[in-house]
Amino acid sequence: MLTRGELAAALKGLLRLTRFETDGFHHFDASLDGFWKSFWAAALALPVWALLQAEQMAAAHPAAPLRYAALQSIAYAVGWLAYPLLMVRISRFLDRQHNYFRYMVAYNWFQLVEAAAWLPLLVLIGSQAPADLIALVWLATHAALFAYGWFIARHGLEIEGTTAGALVIIDFLLGLLIDGVTNSLL
Repeated sequence: MLTRGELAAALKGLLRLTRFETDGFHHFDASLDGFWKSFWAAALALPVWALLQAEQMAAAHPAAPLRYAALQSIAYAVGWLAYPLLMVRISRFLDRQHNYFRYMVAYNWFQLVEAAAWLPLLVLIGSQAPADLIALVWLATHAALFAYGWFIARHGLEIEGTTAGALVIIDFLLGLLIDGVTNSLL
């Protein structure tokens, strides 16, 4: 079970990382136990994800809400597990398995920041803002999240910048793959 102190430390680490301060990594529990506890971020980010799914379901899949919800729930779980599993192999290939927990714990907790970053977009979509504004916010949000993903990979794994960039792209493409498979089943 995650304690308040552990959650507070993770949030403090997140605050430091959002300022691009590498000492933020010191606030996370970079152990096997800390790794498993970092998946509590999935539960904490769930309300934002549910809002996003409700918006998408209403717009694109109103006829089959239970099927949509079930498939998207499975995709949510797969999304939380796929990248950490892939990173086991990649961290070994990069000879950075000793930094795996440091990176993945920060990466998992950072998903809370990512969830919060999508809230303005949900507000714009819900208020039926102009499509150009929604596209601009979408692009800016992705750019910021890519920058943070690069920073966390670069300093969490202690790797070169180009390799960190490649990991961000792999993570993004993996998310697209999961979304594509899920959408093909709807």
